[in-house]
Amino acid sequence: MTTGTVEFLIPPDFVEFRPAHDLEEAYEALAQRLGPATADIPPERRQAITNLYARTSTAMTTAGAIWSGSCAGTIGGHLSTATLTLTEITTGDDTDQHSVAATLRNLLTPPSPSEGSPLDRLVQYFDAPAGPVVVTVEQGPSLRLAFDDQVPTLSAKAYLPMASNLQGVLVVELTTPDIDHWPEIYAPLLVQVVRSIRLPEPAATTPPAEPRTQPPITVPAGTGDPFATVLHP
Repeated sequence: MTTGTVEFLIPPDFVEFRPAHDLEEAYEALAQRLGPATADIPPERRQAITNLYARTSTAMTTAGAIWSGSCAGTIGGHLSTATLTLTEITTGDDTDQHSVAATLRNLLTPPSPSEGSPLDRLVQYFDAPAGPVVVTVEQGPSLRLAFDDQVPTLSAKAYLPMASNLQGVLVVELTTPDIDHWPEIYAPLLVQVVRSIRLPEPAATTPPAEPRTQPPITVPAGTGDPFATVLHP
């Protein structure tokens, strides 16, 4: 898909959002997507998905996302859903991509936790065809259900600094309440989307800089990986 200056691959099972102004419209949009299967979803699960859809719709409008969509289906007989959003942040800064990526990596990397404590945010770095990418994975805002029950969500964001002539950062965000499906389904999908991104080539005024690769951040011994979130570039 091409939107503005960005070209990227939309995963086959994702459908562009139909804006929802309230929970009723969000439920109607989901019911249209799922069809008769809607009736088989447990009420608390249906509410969690509806809340996620409504919240993402609001965030998409507020942030001025250039594209946002969702998937809803079954994996191994279990319902699974996720939202995918691409947002372009204008910085007005013509710093080169690798310098911006290094700054983002430093800013987004949390302080080293004490021994035995889990990391609040995992940060990884790799080179994609469009440039260096900084990826963060952390627990997102919980979805509130009836009786104050809450469902945790996982939020992964890929920050791709654009070429200096575009003066901005492209953010690809994937959010899902189905954390168990992250390692095998959604992590590879996020990487696939990021690697599919193509940006317009800058005018050739100076020789291109030599590509630079930074080693990934390692998880300190004993902390483990709270989400099993290894990303393979």
